[in-house]
Amino acid sequence: MKHFKGVLSILLLITIFSFIACSDSPGSDLDNSSNSDNSSEAGNNDGNNTTSAYIGTKAPTEAKAVGDIVFKDGSAMPYTDFIALDETAKNPKRFSAIALIFYKGAGLNSGNDVTTSRTLGVGIKHNKNGLAWCTESADAYNINITSIQCPESTKLDFTGDKNGSNNLAQIEEFEGVDDTDSTNAATNYPAFYFGKNYKDVYGSNVKGTDFETGWYLPSIAELAQIFACRTDSVNGFDIDAVSLALGSDRFGTSKYWSSTQDNSGKKWACIFNFNYSDVEVAGKASTTNLYACCIRDFN
Repeated sequence: MKHFKGVLSILLLITIFSFIACSDSPGSDLDNSSNSDNSSEAGNNDGNNTTSAYIGTKAPTEAKAVGDIVFKDGSAMPYTDFIALDETAKNPKRFSAIALIFYKGAGLNSGNDVTTSRTLGVGIKHNKNGLAWCTESADAYNINITSIQCPESTKLDFTGDKNGSNNLAQIEEFEGVDDTDSTNAATNYPAFYFGKNYKDVYGSNVKGTDFETGWYLPSIAELAQIFACRTDSVNGFDIDAVSLALGSDRFGTSKYWSSTQDNSGKKWACIFNFNYSDVEVAGKASTTNLYACCIRDFN
């Protein structure tokens, strides 16, 4: 009997040791579960949980093209890629968009510069409250500022001061003008200062970014190019359609101020009528149904 109990004790010990060995083996269920978790984490890092370093599909240093949407981090993406996204993916990009690229080339340079390529984007927010080019009390109101004239030689083809980026500075430099950077400058030149202070415009998305400055009221040639881009189905794109998709402002059939002095009289400046694709003129102090946009150079 004692011998039988001894055999049972030995068998019990063998069984216990065998169970422990199986539990600690590399092929146990515990290890399989651990390996499965690690494999899952590796898959998420490589796939589903991977996020781009930029808002757009183009890095900030990558050259932009006509039809690109520019975001506040300097990245961009073709509007066709944006349109193809579902609404969930579009929403965060809507709140980060700052401009639409409408032109790339050397044709909008002033003077004899026919080689410097410029990439121009229009800001997504417009002023539709009715702004004057300048007020009647502004120095430039009753002066024919010849240095910022940009006459139309043929339909939508311009000569003269086509690059409007320094037109406000040229006004200041013109004889008889000394108030474009004074305390009351924003009041005296409201359309110009819409661009100059664009960072403060609600929804512009540029405040606190590298794109706070550099915005300006376009020349009549630059403004006409926005229209040309909108109607060119081959080399351009429908800016208003993309603006609608972004939830931003559209040109529609409105009239917009340019920074160009008309050459027919002291008190007149050029506007562009997006309804009739025409260059028109308006009194510098006019405000009724006259809107403003601003543009900027990008890389």
